[in-house]
Amino acid sequence: MKATERAQGLTNVLTFNDDMLAMALTDITDDRARRQLRNGGPSIAWIVGHMLHHRNQIAAAIGCSGPAVDVMRFADAATDGRDYPALDRLQTAWAEFSARLVPAVNALSDEELSAPSPIALPHGEQTLLDALRFVVWHETLHLGQVSMLRSHHGLTPLVTLVRERAAAIHA
Repeated sequence: MKATERAQGLTNVLTFNDDMLAMALTDITDDRARRQLRNGGPSIAWIVGHMLHHRNQIAAAIGCSGPAVDVMRFADAATDGRDYPALDRLQTAWAEFSARLVPAVNALSDEELSAPSPIALPHGEQTLLDALRFVVWHETLHLGQVSMLRSHHGLTPLVTLVRERAAAIHA
C-alpha cells in the first residue's frame, strides 16, 4: 500500500528521529543515562522511556504492538532511574518497535488520519493526525534534551557527531 502524503511526512520525521536518537546515545553508559541533571529532573534514560511511552500510545491507537519494555513508569515524572532498564535494552526495544510502528503509520489512510483521536492529549488534538503530529513534535523536543544532556555529561555534542557523519559520507 502506498503511503499517503500526510502519513509519509510523519514517518519521515519518525525515521529521522530514530537515526538522531541512535547517534545521540553513542558512548552513553547506564550511569550517565540514569543521571538526572538536577534533583527530580529527567535523565537520558527517562527521556528515551518517555518517548517510547508516547509512541506506544500511537501504536495502541492504530493496532500496532508496542515496545518490549514497560513504558508506564515513564508516563509521569522522572525518578532517580534505579529501576529503569539498561540503556542497551531501551535502544533495542526502540529499534524493534520503530521497525513495526513506522510501516503501521505509513499504512494509515487519509480517512484513518482524519478520524477522531482515540488519545487524550494536552492541547485539544482532535484527529489521529493531530495526535501523531503532537507525538512527533514532542519526541523531537525530547531529542533536543538528550542532545543537551550529552554535552552536559562531557560527551561529544550531537551536532558534532552529525557533522562528522556527514563529512564521512561526502568524503
